[in-house]
Amino acid sequence: MAVRNSMLALIQRTRLLINDVAGVNQIFADQDIQDVLDACRMDYQNAPLKPVPTFAVGTLQYLDFYAEVGDWEDSPVLKQYLTVIVTPSVSEPIVGHWQFAVSTFPPIAITGRSYDVYRSAADLLERWAAKWTLSYDFSSDSQSFKRSQAAMGLCNLAKAYRRQQRPSSISLIRTDLGGVAGDKPSLAPTALDYMAKG
Repeated sequence: MAVRNSMLALIQRTRLLINDVAGVNQIFADQDIQDVLDACRMDYQNAPLKPVPTFAVGTLQYLDFYAEVGDWEDSPVLKQYLTVIVTPSVSEPIVGHWQFAVSTFPPIAITGRSYDVYRSAADLLERWAAKWTLSYDFSSDSQSFKRSQAAMGLCNLAKAYRRQQRPSSISLIRTDLGGVAGDKPSLAPTALDYMAKG
């Protein structure tokens, strides 16, 4: 898969986070960074944008709309009333802000992809650190060379970015509690347990 032009700003932002300047000495190719970004993207279908009204000359205008999250790919589609495609005059996909030249009544919905650049940066830093784990420390001519510091530094930066990545949740269901005896296997107390002595 080729690098999408709509991803170039996010790829550049991720490169800045991991200090991997594009050029001859770059560690990761644009395609590698795009693949890691794609692994943590969120696809949105008609997600509502928050309108922020502006008061001008005694009238209420709806010019600015914000998404709940930022770091959008440069190709989202905005729709008014879920049917009419509208084009903003100003797009700030990193922040998740779109502004219209004339008042546009809500609701405005967005369809597109948002990315977690901090999670992607942490994933890339851990891959980079893995390359350094094969290196070794050595001493020569009363000098000490500690290559392990490179891997440790990359892992520390990855930990810092992990604290900034988007929170997520998972649902767990305990199958060992809450069932009625005979219904399904359960460790929950049964009516017989309450009637027992001792």
